[in-house]
This record gives sequence, structure tokens and C-alpha cells, in this order.
Amino acid sequence: MNTKAKHPGRVLVMDDEKSVQLLLERVLTGAGHTVSVVDSGEAALAALDHETFDLMIADKNLPDVDGLEVIRLARSKHPALQTVVITGFPTPESKEKAQSLGAHAFITKPFGVVEIVEICDAAMNREGVGAAN
Repeated sequence: MNTKAKHPGRVLVMDDEKSVQLLLERVLTGAGHTVSVVDSGEAALAALDHETFDLMIADKNLPDVDGLEVIRLARSKHPALQTVVITGFPTPESKEKAQSLGAHAFITKPFGVVEIVEICDAAMNREGVGAAN
């Protein structure tokens, strides 16, 4: 079981569940990524205005701005930003919208630790990580 990133990079985690934030931060930091965590769409957009990230992991269902809308807004300013959508409430419509926005993956909670590291690696390898460093 390999949980070390092949393509370490800067990851923005956007989720309103503290347990998911802690899990992703621990797993992705342990894999070699630099991780920033926010709990809302507004906080994610503010972080993107001040820092550059290789990947954003976005919870679809947030209390303020929908995660898919955050992706749309973020990609308009940062077209090279890779994205992964996570959700506990998947629908065919939300999966289709995520794909239309260029999301690398649409993952249903709960997800596996190895799975998330592999998906992040694949997403960041798509554009060649390091652009943000």
C-alpha cells in the first residue's frame, strides 16, 4: 500500500466537515503534499486569490457557495488548476456538471486513503505539477 505522492504539489482542500478536513490534511501531507484547508467556498476563493495551488479538492455540498460553482469561478481565474469533487450525496446531474467543468474525478464519500492519493497524483500529473511552486 503506497501512500506517497509521485507528484507532490500544493493542494487546497475545501470541505465543511472537520473530520474530512483532518483526514485529507493528514493523508495528503503524509503523502508529501503541501496542504491548505478551508471550510467554505468563499474561503476557498479568497485562498485562491492569495496563493497558487496545483489541485483543489472541493466538497460539492457546502453551506455557502456550491462546490461546483467554486470550481467554475476558480477555473475562470486559474485555468490550469486541477480539481477533484468529493460528495456524500452524488447525483448523475452533479457528476455530469463536474465533468463539464473539467474535474479530474468525482468521488463519493467515504473514500479510501490510497484511492485519494492516487487520484490526486493522477490529477496533478495531468498538467505537470510544479507550476505553482
